[in-house]
Amino acid sequence: MKQLFLAASIFGLLACSPQGNAQLNDSELDTQYLENMGFTIESVKPSSVTGLYEVITNQGLIYVADDGKKLIGGRIYDITGSEPVNLSEEVVKEMRRTDVKTVADEAIVYQAQDEAYVVTVFTDPTCGYCRQLHTNLDSYLNKGISIHYLAWPRSGLQGSGYEQLKTIWCSADKGAALTAAKSDKRLPAASCDDPIAEHFALGNKFGVRGTPSMVLPSGEMIPGLVNADRLLEALEQAQ
Repeated sequence: MKQLFLAASIFGLLACSPQGNAQLNDSELDTQYLENMGFTIESVKPSSVTGLYEVITNQGLIYVADDGKKLIGGRIYDITGSEPVNLSEEVVKEMRRTDVKTVADEAIVYQAQDEAYVVTVFTDPTCGYCRQLHTNLDSYLNKGISIHYLAWPRSGLQGSGYEQLKTIWCSADKGAALTAAKSDKRLPAASCDDPIAEHFALGNKFGVRGTPSMVLPSGEMIPGLVNADRLLEALEQAQ
């Protein structure tokens, strides 16, 4: 699959948006050009800009115009209020909320006794900050924050992190295996039909670029390590 790196300014986005065109039905939009580029199309619907469509793909949110012939990178902002509102981010957050549910039964769960929030964390046992988070896991649990781990090997689907993650998710006690791996303890061999590639693809779709990356119940994603106090504050503000 071709890798695509998209960037555009707000001005460029608006400049490329056709004005006054009739909206097509979702089923009528020609997606062949996107598919030729390696995109897998999950959903298509009109955006808030006339003639522009928001398309959820295996690589995240993109926009197309001109009956599917023009691809536009960037984000749409509503600038009519006192502060700009990132409309695209709301679409992305909804996508994350929906997609996290599809892998919920594959997560390694550390549940708070008095659970108030569930935070999904993409992790890699070779990541120092991931280890730091795991060492301080009780500080999150004590604040009512359950941690649900998904796998995101930083080196891609190769290397020691990937191999460790496969072994962890195939272990009889996944939680103990994850703790052992993050403590540099040897893991007993294990193999299965593991979900690591699926989690990795999902993280890429979400915009994960490193670990840990935390997905809040709102769908907001926080890159990097955030301590329990700051995370609780972010969770309360996101409600």
